[in-house]
Amino acid sequence: MVIIRLRNQCLRTLRFTFPLFFLFMIQAEGQEAPKTDNPPIPIEVMFGNEEIYFLGILNLPFEKGTKLGYFGVASALVPYENGRSNNEIVISNALTYSLSQKWYATAGLQFHYSKGAVPFTGFQFFSANPTWLFLFSPNMQLAPSINFETVGIVEYKPKLSEGLRLYSRFQGIYNQNLDDGAHERSLLYLRAGISLKRTSFGVGLNIDSYGPERQSEQNYGVFINHLF
Repeated sequence: MVIIRLRNQCLRTLRFTFPLFFLFMIQAEGQEAPKTDNPPIPIEVMFGNEEIYFLGILNLPFEKGTKLGYFGVASALVPYENGRSNNEIVISNALTYSLSQKWYATAGLQFHYSKGAVPFTGFQFFSANPTWLFLFSPNMQLAPSINFETVGIVEYKPKLSEGLRLYSRFQGIYNQNLDDGAHERSLLYLRAGISLKRTSFGVGLNIDSYGPERQSEQNYGVFINHLF
């Protein structure tokens, strides 16, 4: 009975996660022809001991030579057990304006599973090559409360042989409510594995902290990440 229940819970979770995955995949395929210098579109799914984690990132200029662009992030934490009232789904949509080759001004709207619509504005630093990727994005969230949030991602992929690289990633978010000065949300996600051409896979650890008391939850498992 336990195996059947877990199987059914997993199937319910996959019915939610895979449509997100394929939505991003379809968008990615639509951008493949003709070939451009646009950044690749990473899609990741991690199957953890407590929940499934999904991440998709879309970073596109409106047209070649323009300073305006779009930066979108969709993430979801879906527990196998349905004890939580809500799955954690966050979708951020931002207009970007290029200030230099690597710095951007950003403004947009985040759709948050518990807060609703969250307008924000800030800055973004982005730099990538085959071995390193850096993303740093501080922003101010303007509703329903005033929050300061910092997002950081570092990837390191040293080459081992033709088409084969090590893969490691540090991903962190810190969000503080400026109205009452309390910690609201933070996370630390770690990945380690290998990359075969455009696909990476390995083991992952997610550490999420919630509220002023920084209640911590851990989720560890295996992940697969593909660059479309």
